Amino acid sequence: MYKAIEEYLNSFRDELKGSDRATIQDALADAEDHLTTAVENKLSNRPVKTVEEAVRAVIEQYGTPDEVADHYRVVEEYTTPVLAASKQKSGSKGFARFCSIITEPVAWGALLYMIFALATGIIYFTWAVTGLSLSAGLIVLIIGVPLTWLFFLSFRGIALVEGRIVEALLGVRMPRRTVFIRKGNGWWGSVKGVFTTRSTWSSLVYLILMLPLGVLYFSVFITLIAVSLSMIADPILELVFRVPVFDFPVDWWTPVWLMPFVVVAGALLFLSTLHLAKLTGKIHGKFARTMLVS
Repeated sequence: MYKAIEEYLNSFRDELKGSDRATIQDALADAEDHLTTAVENKLSNRPVKTVEEAVRAVIEQYGTPDEVADHYRVVEEYTTPVLAASKQKSGSKGFARFCSIITEPVAWGALLYMIFALATGIIYFTWAVTGLSLSAGLIVLIIGVPLTWLFFLSFRGIALVEGRIVEALLGVRMPRRTVFIRKGNGWWGSVKGVFTTRSTWSSLVYLILMLPLGVLYFSVFITLIAVSLSMIADPILELVFRVPVFDFPVDWWTPVWLMPFVVVAGALLFLSTLHLAKLTGKIHGKFARTMLVS
């Protein structure tokens, strides 16, 4: 890459210090993509112009690092995830605060993410393991290097999609752009850039770990939801449909006088499940940012 653009990006990164990590990744990717593409276009349209002049002209048009950084800080204020923006600090305390979880979209989003994590985890794990297996088997052949490069490139693309899902359901700011693959270094430079970038390998590890995490999330929360809803529906299930709620190790019919307490216990368990989903979503969001943000 052109030295002037490299220096510009370093200054730009310094100006962005203190901003969200996902915003910094998006800003650097946008800047590098725009500057390198613009320089190549200028050189192709005007062959007589020197590289230094083309780079200087493009940077002047793009703006100084501090000006562009200020622009991205303004944009960052308007790109807050929907669920993050919907979080409300309730003034209620005690039991009222415990029950208010039912009105928090971020808790429902996290619960939805935990349920679908098994499906996405299976997809991610299958693709990652398939890519690694084929790459390891074909790396000795001529076609092995480009095929491996494409697989690792796809891991970064899938990680970007997962980031959008995390942002949509967990309310955690994630990148809208992958780390830019630098141009001007030739085909081997592009291949090397993918394999030497930390985010490529951390994304691969994340995709593999999503299977055991998905199994854990799905098992825990489906069980909690099923138990809590069964307890809430205890009077209907037993008195109307003649189905015992508790049937292990033997069928146990709830006494009529005890049914209201079972319903209340089921409601409390469901609210606790939402609290657990919100907490788990917060922890997983931090994990996703660590692994998927460059």
